[in-house]
Amino acid sequence: MPATQASAVNTGAEFLDEDVARAYAHRTDYPPALYARLLALTPGRGRLLDLGCGPGKLGRGLAAQFEEVLAVDPSAAMLRLGRELDAAAHPNIAWIEATAEAAPIEPPLDLIVMGASVHWVDPARVFPKLASALTAGGLMALIDGDGPAQAPWIGAWRAVIRDWVRRLGGVWNGPAHQALMSAHEPWFDRVGVETFTAQVEQSVEDLIEAEHSRASWARAKMGDLADAFDADLRTVLTPYARGGKVNFEVSSRLTWGRPLAAPHAEGEP
Repeated sequence: MPATQASAVNTGAEFLDEDVARAYAHRTDYPPALYARLLALTPGRGRLLDLGCGPGKLGRGLAAQFEEVLAVDPSAAMLRLGRELDAAAHPNIAWIEATAEAAPIEPPLDLIVMGASVHWVDPARVFPKLASALTAGGLMALIDGDGPAQAPWIGAWRAVIRDWVRRLGGVWNGPAHQALMSAHEPWFDRVGVETFTAQVEQSVEDLIEAEHSRASWARAKMGDLADAFDADLRTVLTPYARGGKVNFEVSSRLTWGRPLAAPHAEGEP
């Protein structure tokens, strides 16, 4: 679930929360083949911008291949986690606390990557800055999908998620959510889309904890209901666990192209 249903009615402030950042450490990585494909598409190896980086999963995964990485996020908690996870392995990463709208985005950029953070920015303010900073041969990549996608229990898991969206007053995949997910599209000249998968083994508790890194399930928002939410997910997973762990497939989508200085006219691709 690249962005939660509640995201249609908030601004992503949950990601400033220390608890949300701690939970983020339990999210699974993107498939290795996605990183390889992204590098194959990118001729330049100068500067990489990981915008809305969170703890820098993409930036850290690509840092060894670039001279400089700018990891930008408004959450100090996420940036602290990124530094801890990196453990100074990549001194070429500059961790920058700023919103995408306020960040100093200067050329030249060979590659811009954004995870689900693309759904939390104002494209009218951000994408023209990105367009002017990207090199002629550079590209922008949007990546989503770092949760369970296929498993024997996935149907029951998704049923729990949909039920809890309803219980918290949301509408599953409603018009407001769809509008949020597609708001950037007029500002993006899409060139290609590919999907990559990988098999993952993770403990039941870590997989449940990872859900609390998503805006809808932040503990500060759920309050006392968080324990009941966890119990429902645990009920789904426990019959499939071996040694406290479950197996599942992650499916991540890579969309690449270029940001635009002005939006497509209505009806254009």
